[in-house]
Amino acid sequence: MNDNVYIVILNWNGWQDTIECLESIQQLNYSRYRIVLLDNGSTDDSLEKIRAWAAGKNPIKSRFVNYRKDNKGIHVVHYDRNTAENGGIGSKESKLSQLFSSRKLVIVDNNENLGFAAGCNVGIRYALASGAEYVWLLNNDTVVEKNSLSSLVNFLKSNDEYQGVTPQIRLYDSPDKIWNCGGILRWYGARKYRYANQSSNLVPQAGAETISFITGCASLLRTSIFRQIGLLTELFFFGEEDFELSLRLKKHKYKLACLYDAIIYHKVGETINSLSEKKGKGLSSINIYYLNRFINMRRHWPFWIWNLWRFAYLLYIVPMLRLKYKFSWHSLCLLCLNIMRYSNRLNKVDKGTFERLIG
Repeated sequence: MNDNVYIVILNWNGWQDTIECLESIQQLNYSRYRIVLLDNGSTDDSLEKIRAWAAGKNPIKSRFVNYRKDNKGIHVVHYDRNTAENGGIGSKESKLSQLFSSRKLVIVDNNENLGFAAGCNVGIRYALASGAEYVWLLNNDTVVEKNSLSSLVNFLKSNDEYQGVTPQIRLYDSPDKIWNCGGILRWYGARKYRYANQSSNLVPQAGAETISFITGCASLLRTSIFRQIGLLTELFFFGEEDFELSLRLKKHKYKLACLYDAIIYHKVGETINSLSEKKGKGLSSINIYYLNRFINMRRHWPFWIWNLWRFAYLLYIVPMLRLKYKFSWHSLCLLCLNIMRYSNRLNKVDKGTFERLIG
């Protein structure tokens, strides 16, 4: 049987998180998946470390999964970006199709930092060219429970009306607390996570619930939606791609769900927080988050509505940020000026803009 789920994982200078994630995937009780690991031009020897893990020479320590050396000796296939997007190489693909899912790994070297959405899109194109039925977008800083993928796939197989499903996502450092169970898109350009920061005991222990927002952290999606409405938006170097995708899915009346039977754990905010901390800019990630949103909503609303909305939204977020993070009024005024200025003249937040704002 061919692999019907392509697990798309993006790595950028995070091999420690990545191999923990890979170890947990390798122990899934589902047998028809293929891991597609995309490296965005890492400079920390990530590829060497990941290859060593696959060979059984780089064991991991994890609070959630036990390292299994007997599972190693993984067959690794390397592709460049262009080769992957065109479905790989026939002889290598044939070899992969003969191996157990847990004993193979496709590594795609993007050779540069494309950003999250563009980097993942390389893997999605590979999945589409290979005839995959599902794509599981999975952050590299996650750990998955053994039955998570089988539960998610079975849900979509049994519910044709749904196009995507997410597990309940718990906090890695507080595993009894929920990060989110998907969310709801609000009419005013925001999203509300379900069960955010609540005890896992308050979440239903089984069943599913319809949602309208699905996070890119752990989304199992039918590949048919990408053929119909396009891939992840590449207008934003980091962030916003899941919100924008959720807006498009809602516009096309596609249904999404959170499946409570499936559980994963997420080290929330590892990448953006580390960047922001290194630069010593407390407001940097918040600045990018809201600039992404302001530019995104301009594409979905008439200009006059968007123009009124952004003034009103700033009146909402400024006191909220002051109360939540204790930022000075001076810092918040500069934040507002930056967001208004950039959202007026930019149509996207590309790599150059991102790096300028984070630094």
